[in-house]
Order: sequence, then structure tokens, then C-alpha cells
Amino acid sequence: MVKWSCVEDKFEILMNGGEIVQSVSDELTYDTLYKSEENLWSVLLMTGYITKSDPFAEGEYISLKIPNREIASIFQDTVAVYFKNTMDVCVLESLMKALWESDEVGATKYISELLWRTISYNDYHEDYYHAFLAGTFVGIGYEVDSNKERGLGRPDILLKDRNNRRAIIIEAKKSKKESDMEADCEEAIHQILVEKYAEGLYGYEDILCYGISFFQKQARVKKMC
Repeated sequence: MVKWSCVEDKFEILMNGGEIVQSVSDELTYDTLYKSEENLWSVLLMTGYITKSDPFAEGEYISLKIPNREIASIFQDTVAVYFKNTMDVCVLESLMKALWESDEVGATKYISELLWRTISYNDYHEDYYHAFLAGTFVGIGYEVDSNKERGLGRPDILLKDRNNRRAIIIEAKKSKKESDMEADCEEAIHQILVEKYAEGLYGYEDILCYGISFFQKQARVKKMC
């Protein structure tokens, strides 16, 4: 397991605008995510919450930093706390099964269950929910694009399963109140359509699109028909 005293020291360096030198890997599965510090930093790098100090750096060890103040503001109380919690692999597997099978009710249940185990009242903002989703999918072992250009905009999450030629697109919204969650899911789905996020995914035979709304420890998942 990761020795958090060491990790927290590095978090402190990053939060103060410094850089750390770290070994990272692009080959992760859920089973290995929490077994080494290297895997932790790899997940944060792949989801965009830390970046290479030199974008063109290669090699076994690279210098890492927090990319901007906006990310730094959520890093300490959200991302760091999230990765300190080991999640139940059965819940994660059930979540992915629900998403691939278009089971809105199941996906809503499992995401809400994961939120209940990890989130605190300090974390109720959109950046946290985005980090939560991206980190979850990468931790399971999927290839994830986060806020990268697609169609006419930048979808929050693009999850790829190359082996089975299928993909999931997710647009996430934070709801101001519980009664807004359904409408916010619809707004997210509308954004996916208008911004044409699903276009250009050549070779993928099954593309599932979801709008997900969050309110405190609750999630609502709705599939685009």
C-alpha cells in the first residue's frame, strides 16, 4: 500500500508551487492502483490534475507540477482525500457493468454509494465530481480522456474500451438543489448533442452517452437515447 506520510509531503511541495520528480506508468489496473506511490502519481497525471513540468520530457523519471491555481485550489481537500480511500472493487465492477448495459438505475445507485464513502461537505463543487469520475475510471484500468477537444467542445469524460470497440461519453453537472438533478442531466445530454462529442470516434461500434448530475452525496445518471 502507498505510504501516505511520504505522499503528503509531496502534496505539500506541489501546493506551494514546487515540483517533484517521480516515476510514472501508463499501464494500470484497479488491482495495482493502491499498491505503490508510482501508481498514485500516474493516475493524477493521466487525469490532468498534475502535469509534466516539461511537456516533452521522456524517461523513467519526470518532473511533475500542478498546472494552475484553479487545480491547486481543489487539490488538497478533494483529489488527495479521494485517492486515500480504497474503494470496493465489487462496487466498481458493478458500476461499469451498469454503464455498459445502459442501466441508469444501477449506475445511479453505485455512483451514489461511492460518493457516500468518499465525499465530505467541503467537496461539493463540480471540479471534485469531475476528478472523482476520472480517477474512478482510470483506477479500474480504462483509457480516459478528460476535458480534451472532441467535436465542437470538450466533454468532461471520454472513456475508451479499445478491446471491445466501445466508448462512454459523460458530461457532468453539479445541481444547486436535489429537485434540479433531472433537468441538469437533460442539460448535460443536450450539450453532448449540440457540441457533437460523439463524432469522430471512428472504429468504435458502441458509443454510450450519459448526463450525470450531482448533488452533495447523490448522483443521477441518465442515458442519451
